[in-house]
Amino acid sequence: MTVLYTPMPIELVLEGIDRVGSKHQEMEFQGVKLQVEQYDVDKCRIVRLISTNPMDYLKNEFQPGTEIRFVPQFTDN
Repeated sequence: MTVLYTPMPIELVLEGIDRVGSKHQEMEFQGVKLQVEQYDVDKCRIVRLISTNPMDYLKNEFQPGTEIRFVPQFTDN
């Protein structure tokens, strides 16, 4: 159970809760776990940073809203 202390009305806090998770997925990018929302074939936007390293939260490239482009990588098996 989580307790959330906030001066905001509960309607604002829970606004859009039913849409969360429907198009979000977790991925690892540069060794950091992120929750992203894909909006194009080769592009996604960071929704949330999931990390236990506090230094990751200071890096601009992991800020929510940042666009990430997928680049196909082929390996020789």
